Amino acid sequence: MTGPRWNLARLSVLPICLAAFLAPLSPNMVYQGGLWLAAAALVTSGRIPRTGPADYLAILICCWASATLMWTRDIESSQIAIRAWWTVALLLIAARHVLSSRRRLLLVAGAYLAGAGWTTVQLIRASRLDATALRISLDGVGVNYTAYCLATAALVAVLLLVARVGNRPVRTALWLLLPLFGYGTMLTGTRASQIALAAVAAYLVIDRLAGRTWAFAAAGSALLLVLVPFGHLTRYQPQWLENVFNRPLDDLSGRLAVWPIAEASFWDSPLVGIGVGAFPSTNPYYGVGAHTLLLTLGNDLGLIGIALFVALIGFLLRDAAPRLGRRHGMLVGALIVGWTPIWLSGHWEISPVAWLMLALWSRLPVALPDTAAEPPPVVSTDRPRRPLVGLVR
Repeated sequence: MTGPRWNLARLSVLPICLAAFLAPLSPNMVYQGGLWLAAAALVTSGRIPRTGPADYLAILICCWASATLMWTRDIESSQIAIRAWWTVALLLIAARHVLSSRRRLLLVAGAYLAGAGWTTVQLIRASRLDATALRISLDGVGVNYTAYCLATAALVAVLLLVARVGNRPVRTALWLLLPLFGYGTMLTGTRASQIALAAVAAYLVIDRLAGRTWAFAAAGSALLLVLVPFGHLTRYQPQWLENVFNRPLDDLSGRLAVWPIAEASFWDSPLVGIGVGAFPSTNPYYGVGAHTLLLTLGNDLGLIGIALFVALIGFLLRDAAPRLGRRHGMLVGALIVGWTPIWLSGHWEISPVAWLMLALWSRLPVALPDTAAEPPPVVSTDRPRRPLVGLVR
């Protein structure tokens, strides 16, 4: 009599859990080891990935990013950025592949919340040591990145609450995590994340009252992402943001000055861009990135890259099936609303957190399997006792 065989496929979700845990704490570790984690998840699954349009687009956009080496203005920066693109794309494909059940999806979501929760604890400790600091961050991690991760963690907590995970103590813990992540974003002093949390809270209320507002959220997000950086916002000063978090800055921390430079650089090579990751080294005044999604993608990859990225996001959200049920649509809309301020003012295009969470959201039909389907039409099996004369001519 033989014992049970060891099934490595059961462990294939663990590399993705590790990536999700590390992503908010140390993105550099994920960039360095993400390719190996993705490969481990794919190999231990024991089966060939069932790829869809989103997976092909992720590979295609990485190939296009690699092609920019032929005309980039900064080869070294482009090489670093290309590795990051391939890392997050393969993590996306591997995560979508192994998230084949509700339990696996909850494991990855829980791992991410654990990493974000530990990040918040570290921020609270640091704030007690330096009570005069306006912005608190982890060593070696950008303060804005940390804030974006905590705002995203709040979205994941909302997903688990909507999915009715666990018993009452578990759901109570999830409710308690929401103000904890909100407090963490307050410590970072990043205004985009606080705006994101407030916008998501307002959206959830509106969606509960109106229903099926995710399409309006997508349209509004697209409009803002185009009009704000390309609409010469520098002509006025956002006075209402001046003193938020006691930061008297009237130019969005330099973004209103960087956007015209990034726009001019984009129009120098609008179709193919100037090379992935090349803009910061060519920015003559600040040496920083464009800090808005479309201008970043436009400079890195051109209009071709923008089209590929938009198609990728579209197919990932389509896989989340917002039309399948109200909860699906609400969660898709919440993600769009929450990430719009981040896309609008930060760098989130090759964040490992963003791509792992996009993989998570694309598997919403797995997380919400109990959506009531429409009943099939009732077909009468009764046959007339007499032929219906006159109906056939």
